[in-house]
Amino acid sequence: MSDQVETETELQMTLTTGEEVVPEERVVEKDVLIEPTKEGAEEKVAETMLVAEEKVAEVASEKPAEAVTLAEAAEPTKVVEAEKAAETVLVAEVSSEKPTEVVPLKEEASAEVASVKPSEAEKEVEPEKSVDSDTLKGVEAAAAETSEKNDAEVQKEEDAVPASGSLGLPGSGKSFLARAIADAYEDHCTLITADDHGIKPENPESSVDGYKSLDEAVVACCTAGTTSSVLIVVDDTNHTQDRLARMGELAEQHHLVTVFLEPLTEWSRDPAQLTKKTRRGLEEAQLETMRGPLEEMSLPLFFGWFLLSSVQDKVRCTSMDFLKTLDTLEVFKKHLSDFTGKAEKEVDLEQYFQAKGTLHCTTKFCDYGKAPGAKEYAQNTTVKEFYGSAFELSLSALFVTPRTVGARVSLTEEQLLLWPADPEEEAGSTSLPRGSRAHITLGCAEHVEPVQTGLDLLEIETLQQEHQQGEPIEEMELGSLTYYGEGRWLLTLREPICTPACFSSFYGRKE
Repeated sequence: MSDQVETETELQMTLTTGEEVVPEERVVEKDVLIEPTKEGAEEKVAETMLVAEEKVAEVASEKPAEAVTLAEAAEPTKVVEAEKAAETVLVAEVSSEKPTEVVPLKEEASAEVASVKPSEAEKEVEPEKSVDSDTLKGVEAAAAETSEKNDAEVQKEEDAVPASGSLGLPGSGKSFLARAIADAYEDHCTLITADDHGIKPENPESSVDGYKSLDEAVVACCTAGTTSSVLIVVDDTNHTQDRLARMGELAEQHHLVTVFLEPLTEWSRDPAQLTKKTRRGLEEAQLETMRGPLEEMSLPLFFGWFLLSSVQDKVRCTSMDFLKTLDTLEVFKKHLSDFTGKAEKEVDLEQYFQAKGTLHCTTKFCDYGKAPGAKEYAQNTTVKEFYGSAFELSLSALFVTPRTVGARVSLTEEQLLLWPADPEEEAGSTSLPRGSRAHITLGCAEHVEPVQTGLDLLEIETLQQEHQQGEPIEEMELGSLTYYGEGRWLLTLREPICTPACFSSFYGRKE
């Protein structure tokens, strides 16, 4: 895959732009890229994900970038392919460094929201492999070239338009990056900027109405359907947890995947330099105050692969069909006490489990930097390189326990590069192969946290490793059903479910 923006203390995401890109200096911003979903589309469409790179992004002017095709027919958006274009919203914080490129990944899926982060590479991703950030790189490259060729012009550009963005300080280059991405996508992109709504990042309390207006503009663009832009760039002021969480909420509500970007210009965290770069007239002390919340959000709640919306529907339907069938089996009824505590009491598995949030496969839980190894993981070169890239996950089995229902994810060698070394060790399963805990939570019983899903899967895999074959039940339409005792049921799929997903990050609201 293409090189992607390296973030210093923050995550970086890459969008594939798809054509020739001249990566020089790159700008990283934490932005949100939203791609509307196309439900009902049977053919495969591409979804676009934009990721901005660190430092001054060089925008490839010759060939803007190809939209990243992710997902299955209902959601995808192809920037280059006019036949089935879905909308993509990119909330970006402009940075004067290189933007990332968008890579096409053909699958049936609706466009999803991606918060853009920096990326350095500029390669095109093939449908079955992870999406490269070539397209975004092209944008970043052009932006970087502009900055390198004429730093004075870049400075002039930044001064001309007040900087505002998702995860950058005023003057850091957010707006420059946002414009670079918008220019690269031209007719396929809509740019929504906080400045147009009277938002003042230095005084958020006085900008309540402005944020409301901005969010309404984003929602309007997300709901416009394919008649609008394929890509929506949101140049927001999301340097606080609440704003980042809000962008994620809007994305989830409209079946999008978010990608967060932050400009990585040399001066992006230097209040003294920022006072000269922005025309807001802010003092160094004000910028220093704003830097605190931004640095607190350098790391997300967690990293992971986020499934595209149309694929989520498919996975959920398959899961529900499995639960319905399992519920009717006489052999399952013999073990009802595993779920109810009483053999004679019936259970409706569809109602027993509660599904929450966007389907995803967590790689690293960071807790905003508080979790052990979080900073090291975020600074990993591979994580930076693949942030914002599209992958195809293989779901090889479905499993049910009295606590959770989930899907086992079989990771490829490339995907294992993004898998930390500690998940299995934390659960005491040191003898299991790396990646054994990879899963997607499809539902939890009442009062059960999603983290339990991975632990339940490890229990089953530990039994398998100890050569406890379990009790073969029967051959079902989807595969072989096996019972491992204590309410643990495993359906090994005859044909894996291939699901396009985006490697990104998640920010939640403060509890």
